[in-house]
Amino acid sequence: MQVHTLRFIIAVLLTIVVMLYFYTDREKKHYSQSAEPAVAQILAEISTWEKEPLLRHLAPEARQTITDEQLEQLLDHYRSFGRFYSIDELDFSRTASAFSLFGEKRLNYSGVADYSTGPINVNITLVERGGYYLVYNFTLSRASD
Repeated sequence: MQVHTLRFIIAVLLTIVVMLYFYTDREKKHYSQSAEPAVAQILAEISTWEKEPLLRHLAPEARQTITDEQLEQLLDHYRSFGRFYSIDELDFSRTASAFSLFGEKRLNYSGVADYSTGPINVNITLVERGGYYLVYNFTLSRASD
């Protein structure tokens, strides 16, 4: 009896994993046409490293978690990266997509962007609101050579 139960549990878990793979693959294809260009546009607009463009692209919940002083420190730090030029390839996070099944849809992308001072690692999480993508979270760091 225990062997049958174990086999059943393994079959159920494998089915769930396969279903999640196909679901996240469909999500990746669906959002590649709209979210990936939005990431490039957002990065270009905020790379002026001025307060207003960044605040315009932040989701309300992200704005609420950062003080003006923290925002200025963040902008001062990121100014050293220079202007955004391009990003070749974005990697879609299947994990973030799978966890979005249980809450608000969040899209996470990572990649290496070309800035005026060289390559920069980008990790950005977006939420879709009213047909627009807003930044829920993002991190930039110098890419190691």
